Amino acid sequence: MSWQPDDNLDLFGEVSDKHDPAQNDMSTMSIMSTRDNHAASSVDTKRTPPPSPCPQDEAATLGREVEPDNIDTLPTEVSEPFRPGFATYLTHTRYGVPGLYFHGQRQPKGDGDPEPYDVWICGPLECNAATHDERNDNHGLLLRFKSPYGGWREWAMPLHLLKGSGEEMRGELLNMGLRINPDAYKLLNKYLAQCLPDERVIAATRVGWHQLEDGRVFVMPRRTLGTGELARRITFQSDYGTRDDYAQAGTLASWREHIGSLCSNNPLLILAVSTALAGPLLDMTHRKSAGIHLVGDSSNGKTTALEVAASVWGGPEFIRTWRATGNGLEGVAAALSDTCLILDEIGEADGREIGATIYALGNGTGKARASRNGTARRPHRWRIAILSSGERTLAAHMSEAGQRPKAGQAVRLLDIPAKRQHGAFDCLHHLDDGRAFSDHLKSEVTRHYGHIGPAFIERLVGESRDLAAEVDRFAKLPAFATDHPLQGRAAKALVLIALAGELATEYGLTGWREGEALEAAEVALKGWRTFQGGVQTEHEQILVSVRAFIERHGDSRFSDVDGDPRQTHTVHNRAGYWRDHPEGRVYLLTNEAMKEALRGFDTRRGLDALDSAGWIAEREGNARSVRVQINGKRSRLYAVRPDEGGEHES
Repeated sequence: MSWQPDDNLDLFGEVSDKHDPAQNDMSTMSIMSTRDNHAASSVDTKRTPPPSPCPQDEAATLGREVEPDNIDTLPTEVSEPFRPGFATYLTHTRYGVPGLYFHGQRQPKGDGDPEPYDVWICGPLECNAATHDERNDNHGLLLRFKSPYGGWREWAMPLHLLKGSGEEMRGELLNMGLRINPDAYKLLNKYLAQCLPDERVIAATRVGWHQLEDGRVFVMPRRTLGTGELARRITFQSDYGTRDDYAQAGTLASWREHIGSLCSNNPLLILAVSTALAGPLLDMTHRKSAGIHLVGDSSNGKTTALEVAASVWGGPEFIRTWRATGNGLEGVAAALSDTCLILDEIGEADGREIGATIYALGNGTGKARASRNGTARRPHRWRIAILSSGERTLAAHMSEAGQRPKAGQAVRLLDIPAKRQHGAFDCLHHLDDGRAFSDHLKSEVTRHYGHIGPAFIERLVGESRDLAAEVDRFAKLPAFATDHPLQGRAAKALVLIALAGELATEYGLTGWREGEALEAAEVALKGWRTFQGGVQTEHEQILVSVRAFIERHGDSRFSDVDGDPRQTHTVHNRAGYWRDHPEGRVYLLTNEAMKEALRGFDTRRGLDALDSAGWIAEREGNARSVRVQINGKRSRLYAVRPDEGGEHES
């Protein structure tokens, strides 16, 4: 392979005089590599042990490779490199500062010997492995590199970032601290394009659980959690090398002492932390989501509960806001798969879109979209626990925007009252009041975070119990047992959350007493039932909607089907007719009136509910409508007789 720059420019962008022997004539330069040295060699001239493959150097080791004042006195001896070729030096050498170099040679005019030259490309950079996903797509390279002021870092770089001039790839490397010679970017591209490492690892393009042949692993942006060698066989690969929501501060022990212990005897705090821990259990219990929405007055401690929950996985920045589009939240959910999506202040969401957003988050699948060439792109997929807060319930927020809340949304995001003895708290421990307790927690979560979530996963990796069966066992406890289908779904979601808290306590991570997470879930279920007043199924909502339509318009938009039109009042915007039977009045609704009465429910679904409730008073054969002679014309109408028992009880 060969590379030829512009004829009138040298590598550093200066005008080149081809007749000046001091200039590097690169017109005949070639780049060669072999699989044995992976296109480069890493030379440690001090013969020091190689750095740890996990790029987490201690702060004490951070510093410049070479002090500027000593740069001329510290070069170390190195052997003559292979030319043309690449080499990485970890210390200052006669070629210059540490980094990746190209060692070339130019052919002078005449019969003279080739003259060597050396080009610094970037800071120390190594290509450790080739990557691709389980479908043998999304190929990339596992890069290891070092900035002048920091420790070693790793990034699984997608190969598609080398397209064009590779600007996106260089931008990410620069953002992570790697210094790059702006006039040698073609050499950097060439080096990466021809790297052929012997080692291969699976590239995970999303965070969360991944099933390998020999077991299960959990992939995070900076590390993979698994048993034995499994964790070394898969790594996270992203277009954005610096994107990592899972920051850490303090230690697990400090979190347990300063935050976990204060959650004890506070059901809402325990519930919030347990919800944050429930994400990794979703796949293990065959679920896609579990969500709760804390509802309470402003400044009562709801946001503090969210910040405590966020400390399970990262800092306060782990909290998102509802002030986002549905598409934006899909991307966030996919980036946090198998962990927790924490959203503050539902009032900032668009009430017209939030219902569809709740369905999408709960179903774990984003919208299908087309690529630039018209082909279908794979939609985002995720499994996620959701923790939300706001001053209003989901139903109230949707109703204000003119949307009708549906039962499926109500059980995907459970409204939990956040009103306890001291705002959102019950026990203040050593603090004077709710405000002081909230402020104290807000301060502590800025110093201790990001440890309990990964520690929980490390224990789950070796968990041999059937956790789905554990959820079923908890759901049969008297506090969670119910015959109501939707209440059963809500109870199971809270049982899953309770199981996460109980397991974390069993693993010694929380500092809570055994059973506290289960008790918090019981409190939440009672509060949810109180909020709902007995949640209505879609079947019940249909009956209520049709009854309300008839009661609202029975005298104004209906008239006697057998009456003389010349002697009855004029009906505007007619919805149908009525006729009296011994069993009660029957309303004959037109097709358009039936759709209006169902308020968005599918007509077939609505007729199923009316038929099941015995509200279809007349029919012809298998049809749930009748043909009626009206003013000499035959019209097909739906004959509905609401029961006399009032609104359907749940």
